[in-house]
Amino acid sequence: MKSISIYSFPFLILFSIILIDKLICIPDVRESGRRNYKAGQNILLGMPVVWEENHKIKNSGQKVAVVTGTSRSESFHEWSEIPVKKSTLKDPIYFETRTAVKASEFMLFYLLVKSMSDAKFKPDILFLEFSDEMLNENNIYTYKTKWAELMLHESELIDLYDAMNPEIQRDIVTRLIFLGYNYHFKPLQAVKNLLTGERVSNDTYFIGISSYMNTKRPFSADKIGFEIDQFPPEEFQERIVNYSESRREHFLSRFQISETETNFFKKIIAHIEKNNIPTVIWEPQIHPYYQNIRSQITKESIFNRYMKMYINPNSKNIRFVSLNQGGLSCKTYVDCSHVSPVCVPDIVDKLLQTAKEIPNFQ
Repeated sequence: MKSISIYSFPFLILFSIILIDKLICIPDVRESGRRNYKAGQNILLGMPVVWEENHKIKNSGQKVAVVTGTSRSESFHEWSEIPVKKSTLKDPIYFETRTAVKASEFMLFYLLVKSMSDAKFKPDILFLEFSDEMLNENNIYTYKTKWAELMLHESELIDLYDAMNPEIQRDIVTRLIFLGYNYHFKPLQAVKNLLTGERVSNDTYFIGISSYMNTKRPFSADKIGFEIDQFPPEEFQERIVNYSESRREHFLSRFQISETETNFFKKIIAHIEKNNIPTVIWEPQIHPYYQNIRSQITKESIFNRYMKMYINPNSKNIRFVSLNQGGLSCKTYVDCSHVSPVCVPDIVDKLLQTAKEIPNFQ
């Protein structure tokens, strides 16, 4: 009898794990005991509200341009209304800039664009940033950083599986088998919250991020920057030379093309084509000093290579343009990696001129 009890003990443990995992499937239980949302997840959670707002803007008769990118695209967010030349576009257009997120990469871009389609919203035009640094496997901000903070549901995990490296694929399988692990579930916290009526989603962290994202930030005179040949010596040293070294260390160190980020870029392209989303993929302009450093490390323009490799030249939805290869008349820089917000109208004009080449852009 005692031996039967010993042999049944592992099965009891396994049964308990399975039972707890099934209980976690109950939404109210999950929302009581899961891990708090982190920064990346907060952004994704806020998107349905953003897309709903954009639905209303489109229904009012305005065109909507969604700007998805890194801090190089974030300067769009510093204009409450971006002036557009009537000769370029006669219709009024609203720029959705809350999808420009600092230190982001193609995995996050894919999740943002997919959330847009899941919400049944299709913009008149999508401006998708492509910067070579995002393809560095050893960039301090890659898919690995976001993966550590995102808490995705089962359907999202399955969708991302094919793009991930083997290590994260094993992690995804484990998360799918054990939901408690996926949600970082805490049984004692769940019991406490269920008894008190509290839920993890009651935290205020998301409110703070949402508020920041929802506010257009008008730029002030001290943040305009300098013309390319008018930097005072001390500012040139700090903003161009020193900051270039910082970018080299954090974003270009041990440069290696990321197969995973490449996979997500390809998934974005496939999603755009499948859903007929008019898109301009663009490379932001950077200061020549930093451009020279980046070119020495990458040995080529990754932008040019990827556009040739992955974009169908006869695509009815996608066109691309590099602002590092001419076309931008504004030469005002904040630092080595970012043009000034005063250049945004010039950038927008160039991107919209490119968009007019897209057959599906009306």
